[in-house]
Order: sequence, then C-alpha cells, then structure tokens
Amino acid sequence: MTLQLPLRSGRLQLRWPTEADIEPMHSYQSREDYAVFAWRAPRDLDHVVRSVEAHRGPRDWAHDGDSLRLALSPRDSEELVGEIALTLVDAQSAQVEIGWALHPDHTGRGYASEAAGTAVDLAFEQLGAHRVFARLDSLNTASARVCERLGMRHEATLHESHRQLGEWRDELLYAVLESERRASRERRAD
Repeated sequence: MTLQLPLRSGRLQLRWPTEADIEPMHSYQSREDYAVFAWRAPRDLDHVVRSVEAHRGPRDWAHDGDSLRLALSPRDSEELVGEIALTLVDAQSAQVEIGWALHPDHTGRGYASEAAGTAVDLAFEQLGAHRVFARLDSLNTASARVCERLGMRHEATLHESHRQLGEWRDELLYAVLESERRASRERRAD
C-alpha cells in the first residue's frame, strides 16, 4: 500500500507526523480533559515520541492490527491541530476502526468532521475497507455528532463496558458501509 500524502480537504490536510509534531501532540495528549474521552490516562512525552516515530511514514496495511496515525494540519500550514487514526481491526472482512483527536484549542470549527470524512473516504477508496466504525465514550457527545455528520449509524450502546478514570462508562458504536457512504455522496452530488 502506498498512500499519496498529504490528503487535502477544503481547509485541512492529513499528513505523516514529523518530529516537529511531538511537542504540540504532547501538549494535548498529556491533558486530563483530553484523557476523559481518550480511553486511557494522559500520555507522557516518551509515549508521544514513540508514537510519532512509529508512524512517520508508509506502513503495512494487510494484517489485523495494522494502523495509520496521520497528523492533521490546516491546508496551508504544518501546525498540528489534531490527528486521525485508522486501524485494520479485521483484515479478512475489511473492518477499519477510525478515531480522531483535536487539540482543545482547535475544537468547534468543524475540523473533526472534515478530517474524519477525508479519512473515511481514504479507508474506502485507498485502503479497501468494507466497513468503517468508531467506538466512543457515551459522554463524548461532540464525537457522536461527528459520526452522525459522516452518515454513520448508531449500532450499539455497550453499557458499563470500560473503566475510565476510575468509573464504569458506556461505549457507543457507530459504523458506515462503503456502499452507504458511496450512496450518500451520490445523493449529495445530484
């Protein structure tokens, strides 16, 4: 698999992360308010360094667990405003999980919807996905709205499925099939 990056949308670009992204990425991944919805504790600098190093360029995309982590920047800048993650959860049935994170200073501008939409199209058009899904904490209403804007349907609520910051929390599952995404784009084009 050879991705042609950067991928550009109206206002944004998805690109490989670089060493310059380490400090800005750590600035939000280390925050408690970020960790509330991130399925884990805040990240230390060493973890962010390892993550950027592991995802700096083309990667395998053929086996369960293969993943891409792409930096998100304004179209005319290299400033890191967030990231998109795609994981090949089940290679045989072409199931891809998507996740996104924005620096809190850049929320409320529609960046998550725009970037996630570009990444969903990437998953279907270049990575051969049949189904793209997102798992999110039920308290993450902003990400639920992003899923709905992308045409994803709410498939399930898993009650008290995970412990987050010392309490049991519910998980929401959203998904869209390639045929549904294609049909939605065709309707918008008409």
